[in-house]
Amino acid sequence: MADSATQPNQTQPAPPRRSVPEPVILRDWPKIIMMWPTLVAGLVCGIIMALWGTTPPDHFARIHYVGLVFLVILAINMTLLLYDLSLRGFIIVALAILALVLAIFLLNQQFGHRVWKGIARALSIQVWANAAFYFTFSLVLLLNLAIAWITTRFNYWKVENNEIIIHEGFMHEQERHPTAQARFRMVVEDIVEYGLLGSGKLVFYFGDAQTEKELKTVLFVHRKAKALDELLGRVAVVQK
Repeated sequence: MADSATQPNQTQPAPPRRSVPEPVILRDWPKIIMMWPTLVAGLVCGIIMALWGTTPPDHFARIHYVGLVFLVILAINMTLLLYDLSLRGFIIVALAILALVLAIFLLNQQFGHRVWKGIARALSIQVWANAAFYFTFSLVLLLNLAIAWITTRFNYWKVENNEIIIHEGFMHEQERHPTAQARFRMVVEDIVEYGLLGSGKLVFYFGDAQTEKELKTVLFVHRKAKALDELLGRVAVVQK
């Protein structure tokens, strides 16, 4: 007699669901974003001057040094915006500065410690500013950074698993390309900008239009490139 107990159902396991990768947002920032060291220096100098208040004569030397530090940081920051220093160029500049300092030390020893004093007299520019100047300068810079942030909310790329959407302008103009035919490469042209905010350039090649487009200043570019590698890698697997 056949057993009336039903046999357990041989259910087939459900196929694993493919997880949809998160879209990658890419923004091309203006160079003004690299002025954040000057912004920090202005705020710090403003706070120092506000704490000191009205400066008595014996505090003039300290105010002079605060102003010089701010001007040096501002000058270096603005110079770095003009030139792109590769790793090779950065090493050459660093070695040149080191060689110059060593040469001055040797000359100073040879001429009886008079070289540094002569340089100090030649560069003894007396500069000073109150707290209002530093805070006003920082406010202007902060407003420009805010404008840059707002601009990147309207001009950005959205890389999805099936297409790349390029948003341009305040009228939300769009340009679309298939992700499967897109390739990219990462370029770090300025080692200083990379050190400040991990900035670099992403160059995209679109196979459907046979064109190239680039994002010149992408913050934390290595992180973005890793996310793109993962997304494009999954797309390649799906296409196979």
